[in-house]
Amino acid sequence: MNGAVLPTGLTVAQTDRLADRMLEHCHRQGVLPAAPGDLWEGYHRLRSRLYASFHVPDTHLTPLAARLLHAVAALHRPSRVAVLGCYAGNLLAWVAGPGFGPGAGYEGVTAIGLDVDPDAVALAEQNLRRAGYRSGARAVRADAYDASVLAAEGPWDLVLLDVDEPGARKAGYHRVLERWAPHLSPGAVVVAHDVKHPAFGRDLGRWADDVRALGAVATTTLPVDECGLEVSRFGDRSPAQPS
Repeated sequence: MNGAVLPTGLTVAQTDRLADRMLEHCHRQGVLPAAPGDLWEGYHRLRSRLYASFHVPDTHLTPLAARLLHAVAALHRPSRVAVLGCYAGNLLAWVAGPGFGPGAGYEGVTAIGLDVDPDAVALAEQNLRRAGYRSGARAVRADAYDASVLAAEGPWDLVLLDVDEPGARKAGYHRVLERWAPHLSPGAVVVAHDVKHPAFGRDLGRWADDVRALGAVATTTLPVDECGLEVSRFGDRSPAQPS
């Protein structure tokens, strides 16, 4: 699947089916449990809510990527979620939706989105509250490198990396995950955004090797758009038995 070229201009139903294929691939690769047949009902309800209430000045997140982020959380059912680089809360909303959003399918404990920009944090908080997310989902002004400061809220079941440092851009992913790896729960899932973007080839070209070196037992690249997602599972829990 790593080298697949995706069609454009898909209908909603076609995008759902393409997302199904990617989830089947994730299951075969050992990073996620098998998906139920009614997975997209919850996604579409949340999608309508977010489209009506979220203000996101700029995003490269495609509808297919949003489906996959939501599905990762819906299948893995993380109690504790951390999004490193949350900007306006867009990525946080999708991965926190299944456990913290309106009509959540289960009850998560905490979902935090980190950003060093106070304006981005304020916007993310406004978006989450307008959309009706529970108070356990929140945006926090913090540095992604300071994993130990937030360790008391872990261990983390799902971590999404989307840090973008001025000057360094995505080169910090490895160092950030080094800081967070000791605070992951057994069987945690780590999702990295932008792993296939041409601008970040030097930074993330060996990300699959990097994440395995830090403890991932299975990992796969999803060509959801030109940015791509890498979904990795860490050890000590079977993907067939989500928490």
